[in-house]
Parts: sequence; C-alpha cells; structure tokens
Amino acid sequence: MGKWTRSMAVVLTVAVLALAGCGGTKTEEPKKTDTPAVVAPAQPVDINFYFPIAVGGQIQKDLEAMVTEFNAANPLIKVTPTYSGNYTETMTKVQTAKPEVAVLLATDIFTLVDMDLIVPIDDLVAADKDGKAYMDDMLPAFMANSKLNSKTWSVPFQRSTVVMYYNKDLFKAAGLDPEKAPANWDQLVDYGKKLTKADGSVWGLEIPSDGNPAWTFSSFFIQQGKNVVNEAGTEVSFNAPEVITALDFILALSKTHKIMPAGVIKWADIPNDFVAGKAAMIYHTTGSIGGIKGKMDPTKIGVAPLPAGKKYGAPTGGGNFYILKSSKEKQAAAWKFIRWMTDSERVAKWSAGTGYIPYRKSATETKTWKDAVAGFPGYGIAADALKYSDREMASHNNQQMLKVLGDQLQAVVTGTKDSKTAMEQAQKDADAVLKPFKK
Repeated sequence: MGKWTRSMAVVLTVAVLALAGCGGTKTEEPKKTDTPAVVAPAQPVDINFYFPIAVGGQIQKDLEAMVTEFNAANPLIKVTPTYSGNYTETMTKVQTAKPEVAVLLATDIFTLVDMDLIVPIDDLVAADKDGKAYMDDMLPAFMANSKLNSKTWSVPFQRSTVVMYYNKDLFKAAGLDPEKAPANWDQLVDYGKKLTKADGSVWGLEIPSDGNPAWTFSSFFIQQGKNVVNEAGTEVSFNAPEVITALDFILALSKTHKIMPAGVIKWADIPNDFVAGKAAMIYHTTGSIGGIKGKMDPTKIGVAPLPAGKKYGAPTGGGNFYILKSSKEKQAAAWKFIRWMTDSERVAKWSAGTGYIPYRKSATETKTWKDAVAGFPGYGIAADALKYSDREMASHNNQQMLKVLGDQLQAVVTGTKDSKTAMEQAQKDADAVLKPFKK
C-alpha cells in the first residue's frame, strides 16, 4: 500500500544517478520549474480532491493543511479535500463520485484508462511553459508506471519502496552489529534466530500478509530475478519456479525457522509491534518512517535495503496524482493544484515528514531534504534503496488481479495450500481475468 504507480520498465541506473544528487550539489532552493508558470483561472473554479492513506500518522492532517494553504494562495480555485479510505476504497469511491483530481495507486493506470475515467496530462504539460522541465525533474523509476499507450497519465506524489527496519538495541542484545542489517536470505534467517525470544515476547521478523500481500511478497519474487507481470499488463507468470521458491522461503520463516509469527500478519500492526519492541526486524514501506520515528528514539531505528536472494530487489509503490475527465477549466485548475502540491520544496518537506521518497531530483537538492538526512540518515538510506527497485505489479483489471494473487498468497501463509498448488490456481484465475485484454 504504498500506496501503495509504483514504477512502471524501470531504468535503475538512471534512478541511482538521480538520487546521487542528494549529497553533491550546492543548490538549496527549489528550481524554477514550479507553480508560477501555471496560469490562474479567469473565473472561480471548484474542484474535489480524493486521497487515500496507506500508513498511519499525521498524513491526513498534513494533506488537509496543504490544501488549505493552496486555497488561501489561489482565491479563484477552491479545492475540497476528501479522505477516502485506503487505496482500494478510494479507487471504488472515485469511480462513483468522479472528483476532478485524486491520488490513486500508480498501478491503477491500466484500469483507469480502460474505464475512460482519466485524461492524459500531455496537453497540460505542453501548455505550461515550464512543463517539460518539470516533468524532466521526475525520477525515471517513478515515472515508469505513469506512461501507457505513448501518453503520460499521472504525476508521482506519495511514492515508496519496501525497506527493512531493525531495532538497534535488540541487535546489540543479541550480539549483532547494530550498524549491519542482514545482507541476504541466509543472514536473515541467522539474525532472526538470534533475535527471536523463545517465550514469544520478541519475534525476529514480521512481514505483512494482509491487505495487499502481493506488494511486499513480490520483493522476494524480484530477488529471485522474476517480475511476474509483463509491461503491457496482459500476461502474468504467477506459477513460475522463481515464485514458488520465494513463497516456500517465506513460509519457512515461520514454519521451519520459527522467526516469524505463523498465519496472517496485519500491515497496520507491524509498525506498532516494531515500536513496542515485539518485532526486531520488519518489512514495510518507506512511508512509515515518519510514524515510526515519531514514536521511538530515532537512534534505535535501523533502515536498510531488503536482504538479497539471487539479487537485491523490491517493488516501487505508492500513489500518483490523476486528473479525471471534466471541463477544460477544471482540468487546468487541477493541474495548477498538482503543480503547487509537487513544488520541489513541498516535496522535500513532505518526504522529510513521512519517509516517502522524494520523486523530484530538485527536491533532493533542497536544504530541507539535506537537513532531514543529516538528522536521520535512515531517510537517505530509504531513498537510496530505490536503486534496487523494480516496477510494481500492474495489469489490466489491476484490483482484481491483486485480489487473485493476494487470496492465494494468504492461502499459503495460513497453511491451507502449498505454494505450487496456490500459484497454479492464481495463474488459472489470472489468465481468465486477463483474457479479454490479450491480442
């Protein structure tokens, strides 16, 4: 969730170069590619903005405060914000309410285009004199899921990847180096055994398996060298050997190695377990940094890329801004709102407050972001983990596809099906869902 567009063929080396700017440049002010270039409307315009929240914390209040600030600075545009639940709930509500602008999963692009709900932003970019510079400032890794049919359909907003959080105090107590997270699957098991308490008071590891387990579990597929959906979103390989191997390993973490609780582990509970010292290592979104850091001593929090299988890897995640079909005036107002919300300085402030990764190169060059990384290096580590990211699973009928895979993943973790049987069923169900979209 994480919110969970995550990314969309990711050019990883380009993303690395983009993020490398965090430490070297002297630029500390936002680049002049922001909102002043967007022409204000001639008449008052009202637009509705729907947004989801996939992680806890102050995000709802912060977003609503940003909208209030925008309205004050733009008296001819009134944006009405509506918190619309999680990403899945927001997607459902948007289809009915049809607000002018919404934050939805980056991976919802196929469904939104198929349903003819959104408009491409290419004309709005072309009409904006700084539009090209603005779009060129986006990290390529986060733009991969924004493009379809030779058009651009969305702008990154709250973007993330999966990282490991670990408790440095618990590492010390177990005789582990608090500055070194496990580097691979073997070390993950070894560390987990040393960290797990026999009385069940502390688990070595927790990985979420409710809601959208496909997101976190796909990290293991990617680490086996398999991205399970083709770029066209028309074919999947859920029953590939790499997927079976990955799922067998995940199941073994609880069943064989006993370093993780058995059964379904709730996404929302994991950060709380970590803060309470009940879980020594967790897999979660970078967007949880702000909430976790606000509840425990930051010096006790370790952040690291996920341990490698055959290679390092994790999916990108999170939500993008989409403009829905409406009048030209409302689309222009929505674009101005998006440009304002994604101003470089605001991106840096938003990322520093939440842990979402800065998606604009210029945002990583601001004093705000540099100061945040200096104060808590985990921000920079989380952002740097983007170099290991691959595109997130995205297909036509994406919500249905996530359910197909998620249901079978839960069958594996609850022990009702073995990995091969579950993934053969997932493949059969997925083929039926995607059949209308295959040429």
